[in-house]
Amino acid sequence: MRLILDVALNDLRILFKDRGIWINLVIIPIVIAVVVGYVNGAGNSGAPSSVALLIDVLDLDGSATSTQFLAAVRESNPNLVLCPVDQTEADICRLGEDQISPELIRQRLEDKVSLAFLEIPAGFGDSLNRGEDVTLIYRANENAVAPSYILQAVQSAVTRYGGVQAAAQVGMQTADQIAFLQFSDDADREAFANTIRENADAIWATNPVSVTRVDAVAGESSGGGGGGFAQSIPGIAAMYIMFAVLPVTPAFILERKNWTLQRLAMMPISRSQILGGKLLSRFVLGMIQYGILMGFGVFVLGVNFGSAPLALIAVTAAYIVCVTALALALTTVVTSNGQASGITLFLTLVLAPLGGAWWPLEVAPPLMQTIGHISPIAWFMDGHQQVIFYGGGFGAVVIPIAVLLAMAAVLFLIGVLRFRFTN
Repeated sequence: MRLILDVALNDLRILFKDRGIWINLVIIPIVIAVVVGYVNGAGNSGAPSSVALLIDVLDLDGSATSTQFLAAVRESNPNLVLCPVDQTEADICRLGEDQISPELIRQRLEDKVSLAFLEIPAGFGDSLNRGEDVTLIYRANENAVAPSYILQAVQSAVTRYGGVQAAAQVGMQTADQIAFLQFSDDADREAFANTIRENADAIWATNPVSVTRVDAVAGESSGGGGGGFAQSIPGIAAMYIMFAVLPVTPAFILERKNWTLQRLAMMPISRSQILGGKLLSRFVLGMIQYGILMGFGVFVLGVNFGSAPLALIAVTAAYIVCVTALALALTTVVTSNGQASGITLFLTLVLAPLGGAWWPLEVAPPLMQTIGHISPIAWFMDGHQQVIFYGGGFGAVVIPIAVLLAMAAVLFLIGVLRFRFTN
């Protein structure tokens, strides 16, 4: 292990001798991440600091009860934006001058402008107060990731209001059976029922039964515009990790051409140690690149990247291992330094947008979302979104880590079996 570390430290020492590396490692990635962040909505004072999940609402009842119900839906997930209820001057709902209508809602769902639709029928409030069953219409874009979270919020509000109404019905049935409890008129009786509802709702709001989760939901960013930067910082980090790691491919070819690898192979060190040390140096460089961008996001931009940093680090480590394995596999299929440089640049610039490094993959057509997961960046971004936007912990990133490590295993197998120290 000591020899592997010595090879890795020597390669890193050579890399950092060139002061120009800091331009590609720090300045350019930060500038691009900031620009892409603003393009993705950072700095928009009318937008929430985290990702906005648009849900169109058609409230045909317009009662105080329906308003309270929508407030409960919103409380269940702070990322929800109920349109047009939450519309702002900055047009967060992306409605423009249009008015909500069934036709517009259908079109917005098809275009994935909104991710779900909720219709509250006329008479909603009166039916609930009478203890009658009420049916809400919920429709979601089946190909989007976010509607599952929206549906959870709606179901949570339904459960809450169902519990409140059940308490009111039981209370009134009990009151009717008490002989000495008399109501002066229907208004007095309704006021008594409303008091029961208010008390039940107040008790429900205090969460009398709670579950303590390890992966607590991430709070809002103090920097404002965290939604844009929370997408752009890890996305550009993923791209520039490729820029940092994949150049090991032309470096291997150049060292083979200059007989550097051959001379190393003749020294009292095994070939696996040489290979391991050189790949370890690129892994460390990739982690440094990630740390620089994420640190800039936290300490300069004030972005909140969730409450599970170790989960993010685990996803990143698996991703860098995968990219390192890809670099090794590429070394066995290219024959010149020019080919290697061109192919690594091409792969980076293709896999980055394909995997959602520049914009959320959810905005792409369904077919492209599927194809995009060919890119390891897509799995890297999936893991980060689960932690940053949805408050996930280690359990939420197990699948992305497993897929990335499986990709790495296949690529390492190809690279190790085909790698040659001589031409």
